[in-house]
Amino acid sequence: MRDLAGKQPSTGRPALPDQQRITTKSHETVVRALRGASRKLSEENERLRNELAVALGQLRDLRRGIGVSVV
Repeated sequence: MRDLAGKQPSTGRPALPDQQRITTKSHETVVRALRGASRKLSEENERLRNELAVALGQLRDLRRGIGVSVV
């Protein structure tokens, strides 16, 4: 986990020394934050997939010569 955290941009907080173990509470906080970020990314990916599907459908319709209303 420290390797992953070391690759991330600094949050302004000092990093823990390698010898200091992360507490259970800190670990739970990190896991909760990562799960929240993952959930937000999944939602954003779903939204983008839907937008792409609509755009591809409109493109297909344009190629077939069918009128498309742009939303």
